[in-house]
Amino acid sequence: MSPSVPSETGEDLRAVLAQIPGWGDKALVLTPLLAGLTNSNWRVDIEGDPQAYFVKVPGPGTEQFIDRNTVNAASRQAAGMGVGPAVVFFDPETRIEVAEFLGDYRPCTSEDLWDPEVTPRVMDLYRRWNAGPPLPQTKTVFEMLEEHREQVRRDGTRIPAWVEEVLTTYDEAAARFLASGLDIVPCHNDPNPHNFMLPTVDPAGAMKLVDYDYASNNERAYEIGVFFAAVTFDADQQRQAIESYCGSCDPQLWARVQVMRVVQDVKWGLWALANARAWDGDFDYYKYGIWDLWRAHFEMHATEWQDQLERL
Repeated sequence: MSPSVPSETGEDLRAVLAQIPGWGDKALVLTPLLAGLTNSNWRVDIEGDPQAYFVKVPGPGTEQFIDRNTVNAASRQAAGMGVGPAVVFFDPETRIEVAEFLGDYRPCTSEDLWDPEVTPRVMDLYRRWNAGPPLPQTKTVFEMLEEHREQVRRDGTRIPAWVEEVLTTYDEAAARFLASGLDIVPCHNDPNPHNFMLPTVDPAGAMKLVDYDYASNNERAYEIGVFFAAVTFDADQQRQAIESYCGSCDPQLWARVQVMRVVQDVKWGLWALANARAWDGDFDYYKYGIWDLWRAHFEMHATEWQDQLERL
């Protein structure tokens, strides 16, 4: 059963926030934020406190994709490493998480991440995060994808015939990738441009990475490949980013990243189809999922696909 989640009116949310030491007798100003597709997010300002706070309320149905205890552990680990914002509260019943609001930062746009001066800073952020201690949960992209495939089948979601071809091709690629061995590291797994935060007061300062909903121990090449897909880097941009991440563009790592760049489309495509049933909102998850799966279908028919598989 899903945990009891506060309503979006904010009244029930206030009752949860009152549990935080020192907050119960203070006037709270709750402002809903538009950011986020699957959660309800709020900014909280507290009487007499110059620090604002970011509150994440889990969306309905997200428990089938997200282990909130792992999210909290990853968020706290990232904060301790200087990679993410400080976490100040986590309610184990409702899974609500409260973190510092990064008022001196702004979320990146895709254009920001294309900036040749920003890309190395992003790769440094990833390198530091990926070098951290293991997270409580190991969940590889292959396990995520199988989970989503089962959810789509369970829900009876209609899929075009060509998607079955994509899944068959994926199964063959997954077998080859797994046979080559996995490089498991702590991964963020969700490179939405808005999850990368640029400092505004000190523009040259360290960036932050937020939203650890999908964090897990996972394949390193997936972390890099899903980022490249999200920002639609061309080959030259990818090579430069890999060189920034690890000092050189090793041919085998390049191949692994290219395969993962396609696999992530299958993963997120199925995720979106599952969300089309789980989430009753104003975002067209079905259309989003079909688009991702079609991009995978296209990439799997390119000559480079087989070349990269052979280099795993």
